[in-house]
Amino acid sequence: FTPDLMPSDITGTDVLEEDAATGERRFRFVRGPVFTNVLLADEINRTPPKTQAALLQAMAEGRVTAGGKTYPLEPPYLVFATQNPIEQEGTYPLPEA
Repeated sequence: FTPDLMPSDITGTDVLEEDAATGERRFRFVRGPVFTNVLLADEINRTPPKTQAALLQAMAEGRVTAGGKTYPLEPPYLVFATQNPIEQEGTYPLPEA
């Protein structure tokens, strides 16, 4: 994880698609890397609190909320997350709870 990572970078986002035949435009949700069975999240304390919250929501609730819609995560869902407890400069500490 990096300091410039946004919540939508891990959860996914809506992209605008245009049908070539009809010219009709619509939004389609493109799933982010959190939609997997095993996720390795390295140095999660380097990413901003909003991005941490998006990951923690997925871990705690087993679902992702994006664009006002909720998407379930398929079980089994496992996250391996690391943080460097020694080097704290330029990090966003995680809540202890």
